[in-house]
Amino acid sequence: MITPLVLIGLAVVLVGPGPLWVARWRWLHQVPRSAIALWQAGSLAALVAVIGAGVVLIHRLPPLGEAATWLLAIVLLAFVLHVVARLVWFGVRELRRSGQRRRHHRELVDLVARAERRSGATHYVLAAAEPVAYCLPGLRGSRVVVSEGTLEALDADEFAAVLAHERGHLRFRHDIVLDAFGALHLAFPVLIRSELPLVESRLLVEMMADDDAVREVGPLPLARALTELAESKAPAAALGAGPMVVERINRLATLHPHRQLLSLFTQLLAVALVATPVAVLAVNL
Repeated sequence: MITPLVLIGLAVVLVGPGPLWVARWRWLHQVPRSAIALWQAGSLAALVAVIGAGVVLIHRLPPLGEAATWLLAIVLLAFVLHVVARLVWFGVRELRRSGQRRRHHRELVDLVARAERRSGATHYVLAAAEPVAYCLPGLRGSRVVVSEGTLEALDADEFAAVLAHERGHLRFRHDIVLDAFGALHLAFPVLIRSELPLVESRLLVEMMADDDAVREVGPLPLARALTELAESKAPAAALGAGPMVVERINRLATLHPHRQLLSLFTQLLAVALVATPVAVLAVNL
């Protein structure tokens, strides 16, 4: 019975105090793609630990005469089934809700916005004075949406940076990343889970899209564009260019020269996180 307790204890640490420690590692913002992998690895390791605890419990059921041990086994197994059921339920629900919102908003954009083509790609312009830029991902018919206010506020390089940022979101399907984090977040009971993986994932996907813009036009036009769009808000289920601007601009000014080494180190940490519950499970089966 010790092994299931160890695995469930590991899962509780990974979804509770663990994120508090990782959130203090500000250097993760230097390598957002690897940082996303690390946060995903923490959630995945917690899930593997919970499911592994259930497998061990079923594999090593105590003798019928040990009432106290059976009671503990039933409690632990109920927790495992509860987490798995919530993961499936919220995973399906989040994907369905997000998909419906984006599809509905794409239909509205097609009705009220005009299509423009630039650099071989199409974006949609809303007749609004407020600077706004966001994208609506989808398997078919993704949209990059900007306002007239955005066109007036940004010069050519700044606007190219915004388009590159939004196309980065679409190319790497950051919406699926966020939906997965949302489902994993909701899978665990509220008393033990942390909001930090969800919050950090939203910031990190913006930094990943920023890196796409930097590669295309450089950091300065992007920083100027982010300043102009600082007050803009994207609709529900869309990915916008404006959130968390201060952190993102500060990062652009202090990009580490050895980010590849930081990325490698972060990826190794992610592998180690997932390997830990797998190793415990393998030794005890």
